[in-house]
Amino acid sequence: MPKKPKPGGSVFEPRSRLSPAGGFGKVSIPLAPVGEQDAQFDAAQFQHLISNAVRECVLAQHDSLRSFVETLKAEPTMSYERLSRILRGETMMTMTDLLIWCSQFELVAALVARLVATDRVNAA
Repeated sequence: MPKKPKPGGSVFEPRSRLSPAGGFGKVSIPLAPVGEQDAQFDAAQFQHLISNAVRECVLAQHDSLRSFVETLKAEPTMSYERLSRILRGETMMTMTDLLIWCSQFELVAALVARLVATDRVNAA
């Protein structure tokens, strides 16, 4: 079980910033904001769009999410449980996670490049 962040940190649950929260990582379009359209919202939207692309790539190239994680044995931080939480938006992704996915899936790398180049994840 991950440790709770210390007060004053900027850790948040990404799906809590998007509506509907149940759509997090399951659709390829941007979701509506919950609250302000600030940097946390942009980060949540970015993770949502990346999570959906990872999910689609995993389904296209592997039998299951578990079988994908098995191919990443050299990546000790990437467990099935943690990846599931990230893709559902319960846990924030890290740069390490993003780089792993970009190296595994060309579609994810292309999406990251496009989102960063537009400077607006909501224009996806």
